[in-house]
Amino acid sequence: MEKNHTLFENFETAKNKMLSCSTNLIFYNDAFSKTKFMSKIMESFEDPIIYLDFDLLFSGYLESGHITKPSNMEIIKPDSENLKDLLPNVLTKVSSQKTILIIDSLNGLYNFIDDDNPARFVTSLIMLLTTNAKFSKSILFVTCLGQKKDGDWISPMAVSYTHLTLPTSDLV
Repeated sequence: MEKNHTLFENFETAKNKMLSCSTNLIFYNDAFSKTKFMSKIMESFEDPIIYLDFDLLFSGYLESGHITKPSNMEIIKPDSENLKDLLPNVLTKVSSQKTILIIDSLNGLYNFIDDDNPARFVTSLIMLLTTNAKFSKSILFVTCLGQKKDGDWISPMAVSYTHLTLPTSDLV
């Protein structure tokens, strides 16, 4: 199983690009590699981690014992019923203390939005989280199932948008 998955030989180089107050959009086309990469990210930080698991893949690996939950991690499994009730608490935590916030995955989040324009809600939410993360120098990671097209990563679910560009600085 391991032979088919990406090795993270240059992880320290990538980690050095994960600065405070930054938003990191992580495209992947292999869910297992994404999970291993996110585990490696979490192992490298001592700050509190909030993991919003929209696709429940990470939670499944935790429950099966394939990966170990870091002691500094709070895993939250939102659903369409409790999502809006959970957000104020997450925003408060992210804005009040340095936190590593992981949204896994953007595709899963889209599936929760029962609206005529889910892209507006998702984009607004990411911008709000990014802005609040600046108050405490938190780091935001957003994973997204993607594919390469003409050398660029795109989301295969992109119906109402072609690119989602998240600023890594100077949002406010």
